[in-house]
Amino acid sequence: MVEPPADKLLNSAALISLVQMDLAPAWMVAVIIGREFAVTGLRSLAYARGIVIAASPLGKINMVTEVIAILALILGHDRSGAIYLIGQVALWLVVAAALVSAADYFRRFNVILGPRLGDFDSTRETPRKTA
Repeated sequence: MVEPPADKLLNSAALISLVQMDLAPAWMVAVIIGREFAVTGLRSLAYARGIVIAASPLGKINMVTEVIAILALILGHDRSGAIYLIGQVALWLVVAAALVSAADYFRRFNVILGPRLGDFDSTRETPRKTA
């Protein structure tokens, strides 16, 4: 089953707020939110074809590091102390985990649905050209 979007919306809102507060670069937030849309779209497409692509351990690591980054950046909003540094490091880890887990989802999507899509294309008739 497709995950409910509530956690994605809450995290996205928090990340966008961090950009507004100048605590997170916009490009990092765009990568993180873009990954969420892409993975959700892939999982929805697979589900529509009767295949469930379960959440991967990489996706769970991504979510944990995302929550840590958001919490640390909010708590360290004055930009002093170790907590802000932890938030910045965690944000870089989120971007890395987002890219790696997105690649993993795309790979699993292609492995699972690749043969089915190939079968669909081979059964499609092509119109004949007449001279």
